Amino acid sequence: MTPSTARVTRRSRPSNNPVASLIFLAIAPSIILGGLWQFANSHDHSAPPALDLVATSPANIPQTPVLSARRTPGVLARETSSIAFEQALRPLGGSVLAGSCAAVSVDGVLMLSDGIDTPVTPASTLKFLVAATALDSLGADFTYSTEVKAEINAGVVGSIYLLGGGDPLLASSWYPDDLTLSKYSQQPATSLEALADSVVAAGVTQITGNVVGDASHYDSELYPPSWPIGFRAIQGGPISGLLVNDGAVLGASMKATNPAMGAAQEFYRLLQERGVTIIGAPASGVTPVGLATVAAIQSAPLIDIIGEMLQNSDNNTAEMLLKEIGFQLSGAGTRAAGDAAVMAKLSSWGVPLDGVTLSDGSGLSGDNKVTCAAFLAVLERYETSDPLISKLAIAGTSGTLSKYFVGTTLQGRLYGKTGSLSGVKALVGLIPVEGGSTIRFALLLESPGVDDEKVFKPLWEGVLTQALGTYPQGPTPEAVAPLPATPNGS
Repeated sequence: MTPSTARVTRRSRPSNNPVASLIFLAIAPSIILGGLWQFANSHDHSAPPALDLVATSPANIPQTPVLSARRTPGVLARETSSIAFEQALRPLGGSVLAGSCAAVSVDGVLMLSDGIDTPVTPASTLKFLVAATALDSLGADFTYSTEVKAEINAGVVGSIYLLGGGDPLLASSWYPDDLTLSKYSQQPATSLEALADSVVAAGVTQITGNVVGDASHYDSELYPPSWPIGFRAIQGGPISGLLVNDGAVLGASMKATNPAMGAAQEFYRLLQERGVTIIGAPASGVTPVGLATVAAIQSAPLIDIIGEMLQNSDNNTAEMLLKEIGFQLSGAGTRAAGDAAVMAKLSSWGVPLDGVTLSDGSGLSGDNKVTCAAFLAVLERYETSDPLISKLAIAGTSGTLSKYFVGTTLQGRLYGKTGSLSGVKALVGLIPVEGGSTIRFALLLESPGVDDEKVFKPLWEGVLTQALGTYPQGPTPEAVAPLPATPNGS
């Protein structure tokens, strides 16, 4: 499904007397019909036709008066549910402190807007904006390509070059079996072994020079400068145009400070294991122009890589995807170019950007600021059937939401992206509801200690679930439809 360009509209406030509103809804059709009858009557001056009176069977008499609210059951049911839902949302709005925001809509109609225009640190919910931009700009079938370049002469090459193409999931088969190196599975990984097999299949038997890693596809910035030092190589990074195993090297206790060199070391080992004689050593550098392509490997489609990023909240994938957006749209594989491209895309969608500031792609930077209004506007573009939404974590079921909302009315129903930093807890997403409606929401909390599970979990599984998990409330359209007519009104 192509994302829509739907926008959030503010729900008009109901009057202080809901009964009066229902009476108006009930008599409105009668007023219209009466007006049409008067118009027709005033313009018809012909003689009335002769009546041919014929005995008939007893007529079916309507049981619902013309002025009954049952004459508009859909409107009545929707209005009743909306009023009840606004009341149910009040405790959620009341839990939002200064500097935070909460916003909820139903089918594009805004129901809660506490602090909706307040810029808040989004943490990893920022990845949703990056994913949406990437899919719209690059396409779901986009793939990364990693190439091997050299000149072969009777099976012998000089130096051989491993040219990175920004693939964030390029990995050796052993990674990440050691759980001290990675918290999540690297599926769908791009196999470095398969690339080494292709080099051997191309006839390479001896390398007289070096095995050179080339990371020039992106710039040389390994970490955004706004990241805390303690995040580097732990929460994310190094970020590089050539990155294998997130920078980890088999047998090394620390990630490579030069990712291109680390990738070359891994590729060197794999080629040796396959019987290739190598005279030189692992190295990093830039591939000379004009070398032939000996082998290449494509990544999984972008939609699957985005799924890995959103489900696992993979910071490296987000940062490399941001740079790829910049490279593809402006020719510059930089963080700044990527952030500029995301902002431009959001603007083209009509997303309100007052107060929105981007400093990275993963959300690890505390300098990022996004409003609930911006998130809600992007969410309105999608239904739960859209590929992007299907890749989000599901409450109590998968990804970063697998252990939350278990046993609640939102388990298996809420599609969301989480975010967490010290003093920040965020959740944005969608909830399909019975009857075809969709709830969209953004809850960005920023205050000391709010990222403590003892603080946010009761809010998520208590106040938030009670507010969002019970919609729609009140009668269904079928329950308040006009009563069936009966003979003689019996």
